Amino acid sequence: MLGNQQELKPFRVTMLGPSGVGKTTLLTVMRKQMNSAVDVSELRLETGHPQKPGTGFETDQLLQKCLEELEQLVRSRGYVAQGGIGGTGEPKKFYFNLSKLKKNSSSAKLVLEFQDYPGGWIAQQENSKQVLDYIQDSSVTILVIDTPALIYRSGKYHVAVNKSEIVQQMLLKAYSEDDSNKRRLLVFAPVKCEKFLRTPNEARKIEQAIRSGYKDLIENFNSENFNNVSAVITPVQTVGNVLFSYIEEIEENGIITPKFWYEKTNNHELAPFDAEQPLRYILGFALKDALDAKRTERLGFVNWFRDMLGLDDDLKNAIKKFGEGCKKDGAFVVLKGGHLLG
Repeated sequence: MLGNQQELKPFRVTMLGPSGVGKTTLLTVMRKQMNSAVDVSELRLETGHPQKPGTGFETDQLLQKCLEELEQLVRSRGYVAQGGIGGTGEPKKFYFNLSKLKKNSSSAKLVLEFQDYPGGWIAQQENSKQVLDYIQDSSVTILVIDTPALIYRSGKYHVAVNKSEIVQQMLLKAYSEDDSNKRRLLVFAPVKCEKFLRTPNEARKIEQAIRSGYKDLIENFNSENFNNVSAVITPVQTVGNVLFSYIEEIEENGIITPKFWYEKTNNHELAPFDAEQPLRYILGFALKDALDAKRTERLGFVNWFRDMLGLDDDLKNAIKKFGEGCKKDGAFVVLKGGHLLG
């Protein structure tokens, strides 16, 4: 029961990608690194929806379990196949709320809702409609990409591993069938990319591979029909001390199955890097969208606008400062819609 308290509408983000690509891993390391990143901007990041009891505990419990699995992965020695953590068995919502660091518990808050789901759903007719609904209901979609599959051997296994053809069709369908014209942000998030960020030349390969591997999607988004869409590339080194090594091709009954192998460094610590960058882009986009909506009287489109505009100036300024930390060089690229970002 909320009583006289106004309901807080969450700002929705959908995690998109097939099974095993690293959606839950990305969310886990984002949470880990956001803690230190938001302190710099005087923001308090807490788990849970303030008006939904138990969501904080549930989010903490799920992400702590995933974090322990990742730490165990890094601590083990030698090579590891695939790497990462087990896939999501059922759809899950992860809630976070942002408030000013030095305010009290009743201070203004911005609620973020991250929607995760079993990656296999995107290829299942009976469940893909629900994923489409998630995308359409969300202002932001984070497309998680397996970088070794995207780049190695000229992307030989990109379509098979990243399900890029299905993902492109799904995003185009979700966005083109939505006539609300609300602004959207698509975050291309290459993960497991540690090996490919060692030199500027290697980093450029990530952008080139995304432009090639998602060519149809990017070309469509550059048309006038998608002027409301912004797209960025934000690579995330999800583990830090586990590097892609090689692909072993295993043949059985005439069918070749790729097995991805990763090598540990001498540092057996979980050390994600740039994991907070997607959130910086998301918050910069959200704040600018809300302020522009106020000026152009678009408030009726999305309910969370009212909550964003109701935030006190201290919190809005802290969010703005945090969003200004977006990287825009090297492998970090604004593909389109830079005017929609903070």
